Amino acid sequence: MDRKTWTNADYDEFERMMHEKFPKMFAQPYGGFAIEPGWWEMIHHLCSQIQFHIDHQETMKNVHGMGPGCDQVVVEQIKEKFGTLRFYATGGDDTTDGMMTMAESMSSILCEQCGAPGERRHGGWIRTLCDEHEAERQALKQAAKEL
Repeated sequence: MDRKTWTNADYDEFERMMHEKFPKMFAQPYGGFAIEPGWWEMIHHLCSQIQFHIDHQETMKNVHGMGPGCDQVVVEQIKEKFGTLRFYATGGDDTTDGMMTMAESMSSILCEQCGAPGERRHGGWIRTLCDEHEAERQALKQAAKEL
């Protein structure tokens, strides 16, 4: 999704969908999604995998008497920092921690704005952008210098 085409209504719809699909993960106030729409799909998949793992661990514990289960992951903050994702949460286990670490790592090669392959770009605010969005960023910088 290109930044030019997404609106506050798109953000509101994404946030509503995430709250509906993962009410346990977003049960506490957390500050919203401080990320661009290029990472929304990745966050959705991450939350899906985390909740599946937690539910599976609970089933194994309760139905089959196997394993310790897994504390519910509750999101504290989701944001971009230095061009990569930061996913802060409580609960979980080593598996969910690994999932979060993997998503944070993947964010360094996915454009924040559209989700296409990208790279970390320096020069002021560090961003992870595809070539197209980096060119737009540079054009805006150049236009600002000419004013």
